[in-house]
Amino acid sequence: MSLVGKNINAFCSRCKLELAHIVLYEVAGAVQGVKCKTCGAEHRYRGPKPERKREIPAERRPGKKPALAARPIRPADARQWELRNAALPADPVVWDYRLSEGYEKGDLIHHPEFGRGFVEKTTADSMEVLFREGRRHMAMNRKPAPDADV
Repeated sequence: MSLVGKNINAFCSRCKLELAHIVLYEVAGAVQGVKCKTCGAEHRYRGPKPERKREIPAERRPGKKPALAARPIRPADARQWELRNAALPADPVVWDYRLSEGYEKGDLIHHPEFGRGFVEKTTADSMEVLFREGRRHMAMNRKPAPDADV
């Protein structure tokens, strides 16, 4: 049974979409030429565009936190952190890290991702903190966003 003159879904090379087409001709029972019902372009039949399943990298999948790039741990920083941590009193004062707070050299902070850290240097709006994994420059004394709960 011939499909000439019948409707068929095909990928339109002009519209770049899968749309309704009219079959113009067949060769050996296979559809070869079609006309787009949307733009009127006549072209070779390409069939419906195959559905490709996009591979989403694990670090970009919904519900997963992106993995931080692993930084090499400097042995000197790790040793210094271990020495300072061992020298702490039994019940030290540990401040939870917040962008809106101000800190001083010598303060002990707890960061939700990096853990316990020692404030080494401070400026008006930033500080250098020694964590077990190494030193990090961190912001401080920042005004909270108007709608943030702080």
